[in-house]
Amino acid sequence: MHRVALTLVVLMAVAVAATGAALAQTDEFELPPVKLKPDRPTKAKPIPPSPDVREAPKPEKPKDEPKPEPPAEVAPKPAPKPVAPPKEVPLKPEKPREGDPPTAADLPMPEPRPEPPPAAPETLAQPKTIETPDAPVPAKPTKPQPVEIIPVETTPAKPPTGDAPPTAVEPPAVESLPERRATDIQAEATSAQVMPTVRPNLDGLGEVGLVEAVAAARKQYERTLDALKGYYAGRGNATKIGWVDSEMQGFGQAPKPRYLLAAEIAGPDLRPTIRIEAADQLHQEGLHYKNYPAFPPEKKEYLKIALEKFRTIIEKYPQSDKIDEAAFRMGEIYGGWYFQDYARAIQSYQRCWQWNPTTDQAARFNAAKIYEEKLRNRAKAAELYNEVIAHSRNEDLTRQAQERIRALTGR
Repeated sequence: MHRVALTLVVLMAVAVAATGAALAQTDEFELPPVKLKPDRPTKAKPIPPSPDVREAPKPEKPKDEPKPEPPAEVAPKPAPKPVAPPKEVPLKPEKPREGDPPTAADLPMPEPRPEPPPAAPETLAQPKTIETPDAPVPAKPTKPQPVEIIPVETTPAKPPTGDAPPTAVEPPAVESLPERRATDIQAEATSAQVMPTVRPNLDGLGEVGLVEAVAAARKQYERTLDALKGYYAGRGNATKIGWVDSEMQGFGQAPKPRYLLAAEIAGPDLRPTIRIEAADQLHQEGLHYKNYPAFPPEKKEYLKIALEKFRTIIEKYPQSDKIDEAAFRMGEIYGGWYFQDYARAIQSYQRCWQWNPTTDQAARFNAAKIYEEKLRNRAKAAELYNEVIAHSRNEDLTRQAQERIRALTGR
């Protein structure tokens, strides 16, 4: 047992000796010096900074004292004193040489003139003083003299008081318009939105004149829409072409009351006497659109164009020899399946035989069929069938008229 204890003691002594030697070797190396932060710049009243505590290099640790020494305090450096700017040294003027021209510094300084005292804020006008060349100018101004206030003629002259507040300028009076009722204002606003800027002169027109103006406005509206559609078609604007088509379709479907049929077409006094080439061209174009094979709704649009062609012949060329045929074709279109406007159809047929009593067209016969089949007016139908027999030179129409009279009257 004693040997084991001695062996342990020897081993512990050897370990302690080895540890001390290792510590002694590490203490031989010096640590690098610690860099201190630079001092902050001084201000108007510099405050000495607090000492910057840094870790000092570790001292050598003796074998017997394992505790390290406390770190040493670093004293702050004093702030640098501000350097005064160098004083400006006045340069001595050079002495003028003989023969040199005098400079501005050699001329005598003019005596200062006294400035006039500032005008008071209440002054409206200040008299001007005229200086004469002989009047002496004082070297030093004395106390400023009070300036007289010139009152304006329109305002009463009152002595100004220092304590009185300045009077406010009243704005000019604005003339107020007479008060209007809300209903009047609303009616004016509505008329401004609906009524056109340039109003047609409709004063003194009776029923016939006003109905004719309405019919002309409808025609102008259709023609303007058609021209607008052609403009967009020439530029390939499919979107706006669709807009125009939609508006034209709505206008075609809108109800158009027949106020006076006589106002929609010329009166019975026209006579076809002259051959006009432009009217013949319009007549051919109208027949082309009327007989063009198509199906609804394209067919109805073509018929509208044909009606416009025939109507233009009657309006623009009333002496053309095609006016009676144009009226007959209009009657066929109005009395057909697409329009079924029998009143306009009968009126168009009537204008055909009124303008040309010896016409070869079956105007009287077609009008009689409408009275018989559509309007159920047997007496008027028989009357027109008798006129067909009296005036027509077409034997086939005469034979059909006789048959219809026997069917209606029984003889």
